[in-house]
Amino acid sequence: MATLGKALHITPRGLVVRVDQAPKLSQAAFNSAGGRIGSVFEIFGPVKSPYVVIKPASGVSKAALERLIGSDICMGERRGESRKAEKMPRVRKHKARA
Repeated sequence: MATLGKALHITPRGLVVRVDQAPKLSQAAFNSAGGRIGSVFEIFGPVKSPYVVIKPASGVSKAALERLIGSDICMGERRGESRKAEKMPRVRKHKARA
């Protein structure tokens, strides 16, 4: 996992993290021990060093987020849990119009 940035504070929307490079929206965020804390919900601020709001995952309490302030937040996927592409038909068949 790559380091996303440092946790700054908590807002009603989630945990604010200062990052060097903007991640993708909905990308998973983990604490330094590898536990999932949530996903990237919003990106804002200057382009060179933006801020990211991480929406907490279900089961992550506000107290757990407060303990993360000042620590490193990682992004990516846990080792061995890569996402598989969903099976989708390549061509959609439409009904002919009369």
